[in-house]
Amino acid sequence: MTITDCNNYLSFAIKDYAKDKIMAGTWNEDEAIQLAAKSFNELLPEGKDTKYEYLYSIKEDLLDKSVGFLWVHLNKTPYDSKLFIYDFIIFEEFRNVGYGRQTIACLTENAKGINVSQIDLHVFAHNKGAIHLYEQTGFKATDISMSKQIK
Repeated sequence: MTITDCNNYLSFAIKDYAKDKIMAGTWNEDEAIQLAAKSFNELLPEGKDTKYEYLYSIKEDLLDKSVGFLWVHLNKTPYDSKLFIYDFIIFEEFRNVGYGRQTIACLTENAKGINVSQIDLHVFAHNKGAIHLYEQTGFKATDISMSKQIK
């Protein structure tokens, strides 16, 4: 990911994450952008050059444009290595045509090449499209959090 792509990604992703947290009922609108920016700043203190964080622009060569972004964290221990997908965005106009599946397939192949044993992620329950993609590409639910709003 270039510096320009990283800046574009962060300006989009912070707003998108804040919106998801509002929809999930975790944050209120007044604090969401500030909390989202804080989260990104803590996880990416060196921006795209933060150690063990890998930010990618997903490109379509035929269109000569970016169709999305991927942010992956490498958790490497002396005994094991795992990847965690922090963020995966396929832009709305490019969804449901295979870019998501292709990206997961590429990530899986790259993970094998660096001896990663597992890829983990979190997905918001309201994001049915992402859940469907992850299930199609072999991910299984490992933990489910639920809540009930009392009004």
